[in-house]
Amino acid sequence: MKSLTTAIIASSLLSLGVAGDGVYVCPGPNWTPSNLCIDVQMTDGGCWTSPWETLGSIGPDSGWICSMFVEPGNCVATSGNLNSGGIWPPGIADLQTWNDGHTGKWTGYWFNEARSVQCIRG
Repeated sequence: MKSLTTAIIASSLLSLGVAGDGVYVCPGPNWTPSNLCIDVQMTDGGCWTSPWETLGSIGPDSGWICSMFVEPGNCVATSGNLNSGGIWPPGIADLQTWNDGHTGKWTGYWFNEARSVQCIRG
């Protein structure tokens, strides 16, 4: 029940545009399943590793810009550790249908490949 309450509160804060401390993420598209969504409290430039095999939704809080990376626990862009580029609030509800527009990867790539997220205050 605590996870559901946290998800509802985080979702409400996102919809109100209230500045939080990081990013709201879910393993499924369109903020599902709500009981698994997490409001990740970030430090400026911190790196969060996803516990899931997919990342379906990502919503930085107001005042934050986030990027996704393919290597778990590694938020340094290299030729093997692609960077999605900046994601601004309100974020992306469905990563299955999103294309970053600069890596040359296919639509939906980040849904299956995102393993880490880094956020900075923007």
